[in-house]
Amino acid sequence: MFFNKFTIKNYKCFQDEQTFYFASPKEGEAGSGITYIVGGNNSGKTTLIEGLSIRDNRNIKGSERVNGADPEFCLYENDISVRKCVLIRTESSTIKEDPKLAQLNTFEIISSRRHWISTANSFYPNVGDSLSTTFELRDRQNNLDVGSELRAIEANNLKYKKFIELVQKVIPEFTKFAVAYEDNHYIEYISNSGIKHKTELLGDGVITAIRILLQLFVEKQNPIIIDEPELSLHPSAQRKLLKVLAEYSQKRQIIISTHSPYMVNWEYLKNGAIINRVAKEEDKRSEIFSLKDFKKYEQLINSNNWQMPFAMDEVAKEIFFLGNNILFLEGQEDVGLLKKESVLENINVFGYGVRGKDNFKFALTLAKDLGYKKVSCILDFGDEETKIKSDLETNFPDYKIIQWNKNDIRDKKVYTSIEKIGYFDKNGNKKQSSDLGDFEEKINQVVNYFK
Repeated sequence: MFFNKFTIKNYKCFQDEQTFYFASPKEGEAGSGITYIVGGNNSGKTTLIEGLSIRDNRNIKGSERVNGADPEFCLYENDISVRKCVLIRTESSTIKEDPKLAQLNTFEIISSRRHWISTANSFYPNVGDSLSTTFELRDRQNNLDVGSELRAIEANNLKYKKFIELVQKVIPEFTKFAVAYEDNHYIEYISNSGIKHKTELLGDGVITAIRILLQLFVEKQNPIIIDEPELSLHPSAQRKLLKVLAEYSQKRQIIISTHSPYMVNWEYLKNGAIINRVAKEEDKRSEIFSLKDFKKYEQLINSNNWQMPFAMDEVAKEIFFLGNNILFLEGQEDVGLLKKESVLENINVFGYGVRGKDNFKFALTLAKDLGYKKVSCILDFGDEETKIKSDLETNFPDYKIIQWNKNDIRDKKVYTSIEKIGYFDKNGNKKQSSDLGDFEEKINQVVNYFK
């Protein structure tokens, strides 16, 4: 069984009860078990993770209560069965956790900062012996004994080979590692150029990847929370790491708190991933807004739309990390032209082209479900656009719906298409091999060049 939701109340920035939803892993559906925590800075994401990881006998300060009320933290295995319910009474300053909560069902937290031990002074007979099952996010000094864990992996040839293969999915130049000795045992890794590197001298991005991959490699069953895995990682490495996380999320719940659009994938949302956006109103009270129903936004993010594979690209995914003020326009050229208007820059508006008038409804629905308060859109002039404007005003009364008095943002000449013969038919279907000509040859040239 997997957790399906968590509620938090009367703790720091969370006053009214807020519900955080978990994704459930599904075999064969990459990314299905990924739960995202997104939102702007100081929105309450860290407080939410603290609530998820809060432990027995944790001291609660009076300043952490909301108006002196009793903080509550409830973790559900399903909507009926409560696996963990902590109620902090006014007369007590410490948490008492449900003793029936099994240790394997508690959360394991990875803070993607350099909090791990690179020396290997300890020896563990089994991989994973040094990994604590749970620790609170606030405990920044809880260092992970990575060095000793890698030493244990090196002692097992099969595990050693598998771990190298796992790391290479994110860091291709990582070919092998070994336990070396100077003043004490330490871990060094050898890149494909044959150069040896002491792990303590590695960049933070490599450290981040190795630490996260080690936690996955141990293959525990308890949910794992990864705080900002993108730190110091190149965008391409972020994508590779996310792909690995998506593979493991088919069997294990993985919660990712992130500020990076490269760590969010629309295809995983289609497979069941859930996005929770944390937003703070008037810099006081935090709320949680969840995206759980893929079908509501399918027209925007359907990967089968081969003519617009970029429709919800990294720029569009910035919508998860904004504070407010979103302006939707019909096309990206509208955004480009309006960027010249300094008056829009002065009010800090995020503009995005939805690629067609029929997509405004889906874009506004997405913004509404994410909890954005200040959203507007501008339609071109036309009979169909006027009808769409009326429908949008009815369905989104809190948003500002505007229509130009002209047919487009700029002048355009009449365009007549010239007939062309290609490798795919007009519907995007690949033609029969007899009609492909040099297609396979040219594709193979590309593949061989980049091998």
